Amino acid sequence: MSSVLSQGDIMKLSLAVLVMNEIEAIREMYDKIPWNAVDEVVVVDGNSKDGTPEFFKSKGIRVVTQKARGMGEAMLNAREAVTGDAILYYHPDGNEDPVEIPKFRAFLEQGYDFVIPSRMLRESFNEEDAKLIKPRKWANLFFAFIANFLWHKQGIHATDVTQGFRAVTCEAFDRMNLNERGATMDYQMVIRALKLGLKIHEFPTREGKRIGGETKFKSIPTGLRMLRIFFYELFHGNKVFTPAEKNLPAKELALK
Repeated sequence: MSSVLSQGDIMKLSLAVLVMNEIEAIREMYDKIPWNAVDEVVVVDGNSKDGTPEFFKSKGIRVVTQKARGMGEAMLNAREAVTGDAILYYHPDGNEDPVEIPKFRAFLEQGYDFVIPSRMLRESFNEEDAKLIKPRKWANLFFAFIANFLWHKQGIHATDVTQGFRAVTCEAFDRMNLNERGATMDYQMVIRALKLGLKIHEFPTREGKRIGGETKFKSIPTGLRMLRIFFYELFHGNKVFTPAEKNLPAKELALK
């Protein structure tokens, strides 16, 4: 079990690389990732069929196979696998800039619980910024607004609620008692962090072009799932579930 650190303490940072059929991207991104900027690396593989896990194993990197489908499931499996004080989630698909990885440790050691490279800050760049119509960016801003409006504590807010590239202390992650299993885990994490009054820090980032095809998360289905998790969290007010309850999927808990 990870210990709770005080501000200024040096922590062990674990990098969780989440992949599913990303061999094209990882071959291009591997040498760009600053592996020595973290203390531990664990790859969580969603049952890839293209040689992705074999690639990492050939590099001597530990690979864990997901227990069930879903991005949230991968994040929960990563938390079970790491041994550090904080976990940094990274998707090596080209969207997330690995140059940012060394920045996380400093913010975590300053005492922040949750660190997000935001694509929504003034100095940031979102992949839709060059377009006239920005459905994914506008949806992100909308969901951030309603979460902050309902649950933010003084001085605590988030601008980018769908950014999967993020770091969180293991102590904070465990306090969130997350039970979402799909891609909307990212949004549930932000809402639970706001409910708990966790210290959130964002810094600007530039979103890159995806390598190896289109995103697996389509805008409309993902948006509908985010609405579901929003109303689920709204229905339960400021409640953050017990360890026993968190093992039930959100759709089952909503009936309790």
